[in-house]
Amino acid sequence: MDALSLDKVEFIISIAREVGESSLAIIGDELADNNEPLQYSELSLAEQADNSSSENFDGDSAYLELKSVIDGMNEEERNELVALMWLGRGTYSRSEWKNAVIDARDASNNHTVDYMVRTPLLPDYLTEGLAMISED
Repeated sequence: MDALSLDKVEFIISIAREVGESSLAIIGDELADNNEPLQYSELSLAEQADNSSSENFDGDSAYLELKSVIDGMNEEERNELVALMWLGRGTYSRSEWKNAVIDARDASNNHTVDYMVRTPLLPDYLTEGLAMISED
């Protein structure tokens, strides 16, 4: 990683974990309020998460902080963050790091922040990506 610091990635991981915990609490509350939990499947919960908007998180300070941190990054940092996430989820191998960064640059648009923030396993993907980058 040339533009992105390890400290910044670790900070993003910690905030993303907080966001994930609050998301699980929201889903748990929704399930608890429903008398028919059998209608929920892993697929329907995933679809519900995919179809949720950032408006659902407007009161979540961790979400707003995560969005602010990523939004405050320069373009190179965001591209490397996206590439690191892709590396961690297995889209690219360690040897394809430069290609991942190039592809992240090519895919970059005004929705990068929302894309990153709405990725449910973001902290896990970034942690795995860091582990892969730091391997010797």
